[in-house]
Amino acid sequence: MGLLAPPALAEVRPDQQWYLDAMNASGLWKVSKGKGVTVAVIDSGVKPTPGLTGRLLDGKSFTTADADVHEDETGHGTEMAALIAGSGAGNTLRGLAPEAKILPLRTHVTPGLFRSHDTLIKAIRYAARSDAKIINISQGLSGVSNETADELQDAVDEANKRGKLIFAAAGNDGRRVKNNDFPAVLPGVVPVGAVDETGTVADFSNYGHHLVLSAPGVPGGTSQASAVASASAALIWAEHPDWTNHQVLRVMVETTGMSQRGEEPSMYLGHGIVRPAQVLVDGDGDPGPADVSPIFSKYYASLEASKSPSPEDGEADGKNEGPPTAKPGKAQEQDDEQVAAQEETGGSGPPWTAIGIGAAVLVAVAAVVTAMAFRRRTPAQPRY
Repeated sequence: MGLLAPPALAEVRPDQQWYLDAMNASGLWKVSKGKGVTVAVIDSGVKPTPGLTGRLLDGKSFTTADADVHEDETGHGTEMAALIAGSGAGNTLRGLAPEAKILPLRTHVTPGLFRSHDTLIKAIRYAARSDAKIINISQGLSGVSNETADELQDAVDEANKRGKLIFAAAGNDGRRVKNNDFPAVLPGVVPVGAVDETGTVADFSNYGHHLVLSAPGVPGGTSQASAVASASAALIWAEHPDWTNHQVLRVMVETTGMSQRGEEPSMYLGHGIVRPAQVLVDGDGDPGPADVSPIFSKYYASLEASKSPSPEDGEADGKNEGPPTAKPGKAQEQDDEQVAAQEETGGSGPPWTAIGIGAAVLVAVAAVVTAMAFRRRTPAQPRY
């Protein structure tokens, strides 16, 4: 049994999308709107709304109860899809990549304690075999068995082997993550933390050495942050369709303010805040080699070294080569420069295009929790 927890209770209203100005969305959209890129949204389903007209693909539901992928009892998956690709029609959310397509993959009807890992694994495999380039997972599991962790890693391996880029919410407990929050800790998954309007780490955002990037996540939590990162990748990939997943991730990492200043990655911000305008408007970032990951090079080397057929769970087309044998789903094996993150202090956040306020130090919390309950919460004390 595992706890599935979609990480947001509070909805994001259109008037709360402050980051569109901060990230220079108007400038971005003159270059790219994500056309030609599909993002798989693994969540609670995606309900058709005026803002998602023409953006939703058929998708698939892996739930036994209410198996219509275009139903969404929680509203969470619909919100994530809108944050990625919404048009804003009818006073709905505007997506950062408003011409991207959404492949909805439904893994749950309501959040709670139940056998949810099977649906998540099948959804990842389906996304791996689909035409989606990007997979957004704004949910998580904890308290899973080693066997389940390995099955999740197998599915992630297949997606990466097929050239996908996977973003996952880091979680909203405001605690340090070590090795039992899935899929965020898995090698080959890009965990995304949350920052607020000032570029400061959100007090609720989970942190740890596994963290790779951060993105705007207030008020919607790290769910929102993951969706914004996925949309940023869609914008870049649409403008550079010949790039690989490694190259898209590399320019995202290189163009954070921290990376541009030559700072070490932080437990609280990872390599820094995503800034797609630096890539698309300013022309910064070197895509580098097509076959070398900027973060997971050791992990990808292990994929190349071992190849074996995969089970056909959740198959989309089954026409591509199966994944290699998975490595155990334990702590993320990043390169030495990533693991050298600061232990006791938070890193500074990069300046936004429109606001240049760095992130403050986030005080670590000694918290022991057994479930990855991705929920917004009111902090007892400020952390910045």
